[in-house]
Amino acid sequence: MPRDADDTLSERELHEFADLLAIRLYNHLGRRCYVLSRQDIVELIRPYVAHLARDDRRALSWLVWNLLQEGAELEHELDQ
Repeated sequence: MPRDADDTLSERELHEFADLLAIRLYNHLGRRCYVLSRQDIVELIRPYVAHLARDDRRALSWLVWNLLQEGAELEHELDQ
């Protein structure tokens, strides 16, 4: 994957990686993933992101948390 000059992930790479991480968490935890705090997510994704730049790790934790919150809202709407 192409990298920016400062060797951080591109915006597209961040979003694609966040999608994969969120899917992995959902597959492993099911709906329980919706109650995870951002700190929980930081801990759970650490093995997959430890090699990345600090800013990328921080961005990924927020992106994954946001995706899971959106998923919770969608499932709640579908359950209505």
